[in-house]
Amino acid sequence: MNYIGTIGEKEVKVGVREVGVARYAVTIDGQEHQVDAHQVQSSVWSVLYGDASFEVDVQGKNEEFEVLIAGDCYKFSLMNEQRKAMMRSGGKGAVGKAMVTSPMPGKVVKLLVNEGEEVKVDQGVIVVEAMKMENELKSNIAGKVKEIFVKEGEIVESGAKLLLVE
Repeated sequence: MNYIGTIGEKEVKVGVREVGVARYAVTIDGQEHQVDAHQVQSSVWSVLYGDASFEVDVQGKNEEFEVLIAGDCYKFSLMNEQRKAMMRSGGKGAVGKAMVTSPMPGKVVKLLVNEGEEVKVDQGVIVVEAMKMENELKSNIAGKVKEIFVKEGEIVESGAKLLLVE
């Protein structure tokens, strides 16, 4: 999955793909890094990068994160490219149809809405667990949940249709 990371005023392109059990290829502005990451507590990860080992504490809500590594705190936002493009184009509050899709392979943990339910812009509609992190996916339009394509507990591929809002 591809993201746009923002640290202060600087934006970087970030790509993450799973390449093995707890192994990830992380691409930052075109440069690929191989990382081993194991979640050891709810917000604490053991990360191996090159010959170095780090304990990383990740605190985050929605798209805003604080990461503590070796006593240094880094604050940044991370947003998928599609959502970032929509926000740049002023699409917040758009009308029409919006298909909510899975940003990466994962497991549907919780449906936050039912078919026929009214939703607002930026309202959480479904939670998908990917890379051992729960991601609350949101509607980018206000409307009604027209159709839900998945069930809780279902395994989904990247790009899988999850639900439709009209």
